[in-house]
Amino acid sequence: MKWLWIFSILLLTPELRAALDPVELKAKVAAVYMSKSAYCTSPILVFSKSNVLAYDVFGFPTLGILDNQSREYDESYQCLIIKMSEQYSFRANILEGNCSMSNSHTANICTASHTNTAIDGSSSSCSAAADETVYVYLSTASNSNDPDVATQPFSPPTAGDTTRGVKLTSPFVVNGNVSGRFIIDATARINNIGGSCTLSMPKFSFVKE
Repeated sequence: MKWLWIFSILLLTPELRAALDPVELKAKVAAVYMSKSAYCTSPILVFSKSNVLAYDVFGFPTLGILDNQSREYDESYQCLIIKMSEQYSFRANILEGNCSMSNSHTANICTASHTNTAIDGSSSSCSAAADETVYVYLSTASNSNDPDVATQPFSPPTAGDTTRGVKLTSPFVVNGNVSGRFIIDATARINNIGGSCTLSMPKFSFVKE
């Protein structure tokens, strides 16, 4: 069997900074796809969940199992697609304004400036209030990995636009037993702004173990 995991890495440093870190970060992942194409075409469904629960990424939860008994997956994949909710719940590491370890907050990270592209190729813009399903595209063709830059993590890269998607540093090669981790890094992404505790776009990445 092959495994796909979800967890969070916190790259904490001793230097002072204005933004806060999470001590709890809950995300809802519905499905995972893989594609041999760097442009994420013809994706293969690895697994999906009918009952989507909120995972606390600090608990290192197992996302799902890639099982070769039902299908032979051994191959090199240039794109991974994570179908998930755009809404996170979180708690901050220190007290600052409305942010604290005791108060849980929610935030939608997909905004009207983002294009959300589904597996079937249909696209839409996210609204401010609704909890919408988004697709995070991690691809070897993408050159974007900075959440502070105006990127489009919810759309696959194209030959003419490699700023879309999130950089996958190397292909995900499935060959026998293998495990990987989808990383949601929300280090220094929490801020107390105008009396509200907010979460900015986290940094997404994927590593093979």
